[in-house]
Amino acid sequence: YRLIGIDGSTVQLPWSEELVEEFGGVTNQHGVVMAMGRISVAFDVENELSVHALLDRYTCEERELALRHLEAVRTFDRRTDGRRGHQGDLFLFDMGYPALYVMALMILWGKDFVIRTSAAFLKEVQEAVSADQDDLEIQIPVQTPDRPLPEKLQAWMPTIDPAMVLSIRVVKLTLADGTQEILLTTLRDVKAFPYAVFHGLYAKRWGSETHYDVLKNILEIENFTGKSPLTVRQDFYATVLTNNLRGLIHWELQEEVEAENQRKARKYQYQLNRHLSIGRLKDRLVTLILDQGDLQTFYEEVKGEMKRNMVPIRPGRQFPRKRKNHQKYTMTKKRAL
Repeated sequence: YRLIGIDGSTVQLPWSEELVEEFGGVTNQHGVVMAMGRISVAFDVENELSVHALLDRYTCEERELALRHLEAVRTFDRRTDGRRGHQGDLFLFDMGYPALYVMALMILWGKDFVIRTSAAFLKEVQEAVSADQDDLEIQIPVQTPDRPLPEKLQAWMPTIDPAMVLSIRVVKLTLADGTQEILLTTLRDVKAFPYAVFHGLYAKRWGSETHYDVLKNILEIENFTGKSPLTVRQDFYATVLTNNLRGLIHWELQEEVEAENQRKARKYQYQLNRHLSIGRLKDRLVTLILDQGDLQTFYEEVKGEMKRNMVPIRPGRQFPRKRKNHQKYTMTKKRAL
C-alpha cells in the first residue's frame, strides 16, 4: 500500500475585503474580523509527498474536502492503471472523519482505510466496543428502521442501494499511557493484517501532523505576499510544490541512507533532516526555476548537503501535544521563499 494520511487545518490570511468574501472570516475577541481559509492535504506519509492539496473556504467541512481528495486520487488511478509502479492506497484518518457516508463511499470506490473513532460513533460500534474482544468484524447497514439513509451519501451516490451493508473490522488498542484507541478499518484479513500491526500502522498518520508543522513553521505558508485570492492560492501551491521537491530528493536518498544504517555500527539508525533539507533546497530553487543553473549540478549539490545533515532515530520518544496560538506574520515581513 501507499499510505495516505488525510488531515485538515486552518490558515490565517492577510486581511482584505476580497479575501474575506472569497474564503470567509472569523471575529476575534476584540471584535476584529480576520480572513481565514481551510486547507486539507492528502499526504503520502512514507515518502513525504503531498498527493493532493486544497485551499478552500473556512467553512468547508473536512470530510467533504477528504472526498475531493479521493476523487482526485481515483482520477489519477484511472490514468496510471496498468503501468509499472501503480499500487493501491490505504487512507489514514483521525477522529474528525468517521461518518457512515464516508466509509460507504470509500468501500464503493474500492479504497481501504483506517479511521480512529470514539466509542459513541454508531450503535454497532458501541456494541463492538462493549464486547469482550479487542478485534472483531461487524456489519453496519447504511439504513435501518431507526437510521435513515444519509443524505450526503445519496447526494454523492444517487444510485446507492439502501440495503447495502458495510463489513468493518473494529480494533481496540491500548497505548503505553493507558489511552484506548478504537480503529475502524476495511483491512479484514486477520492473517495478512494481524492485530499487532495496527499499533504501528495508525501511528504513521502522525506524518500528516508533522507535515503541517513544516508548512506553517518552516515554510511559513501563512506568510503571504499579497492580499488577492490569486496571490494567496499561488503562494499556497508554490509552498506545497517546494516541499514535494524536497520530498522527492529525500525519496532518492533514502535507499542510500538505509544501506549505510545497515553497514555501519551505530547506536541509532539515522534519517535525513527535514528542516535543514528545506533550507538547502530553497537557497537554490529560484535560480534553477529561472533556468540560470545546471539541473544535474543543482541536484547533486543538494543531495550531498542533505546527506551530510542527518539526525538519529530514537524509538519510543514521545512528547505531549501542546496547543497554542502562534504569532502570525505581518505584510511588512516578507517570506524568504
